[in-house]
Amino acid sequence: MQEQIQRIRPDQADVLRGLRLSGLQEAPDAFGRRYAEVAARPAQYWDEHVQRYASSSDSATFVLYRAGKPVGMAGAYLEGGRRDHAYICNMWVEPAFRRGGAGGRLVDTATRWLAEQGAERINAWVVDGNQPAMRFYQTLGFVRCSEQRCHPALPEVIEALLAFDTALL
Repeated sequence: MQEQIQRIRPDQADVLRGLRLSGLQEAPDAFGRRYAEVAARPAQYWDEHVQRYASSSDSATFVLYRAGKPVGMAGAYLEGGRRDHAYICNMWVEPAFRRGGAGGRLVDTATRWLAEQGAERINAWVVDGNQPAMRFYQTLGFVRCSEQRCHPALPEVIEALLAFDTALL
């Protein structure tokens, strides 16, 4: 099955919305947002976000395609445009396409893009207790830090910080 990873295009608001909602539906506790909240966002929200993710030098979304169908995504951004605050976010792959390395290739694409933007350290917040996600990031070279936080949108959700040194690329 042919696989491609591409940066999202400006005309793909429906792809971004579909993948984001699929991820929230399949793993409701993994992203710190609730399906109903995200599903209620107007079309303008998705249009604006996809425009930014398609062309910004501070944020991007990468889409995994299998046989032309979008089946996964990973976001990457520089918080406040700062090169020392780089993050991977909204990483999700349809369950049927997991365990074959696709998620790793998505994160690698996003990580390399952030490194090209000048990031030296890349962070990922993972819901504390989500052991599959923790193991996934650790197999890619991310290291768990001591820092934790309450998720900004859902204070009852505790997240742990993992970090990756781009010198490893």
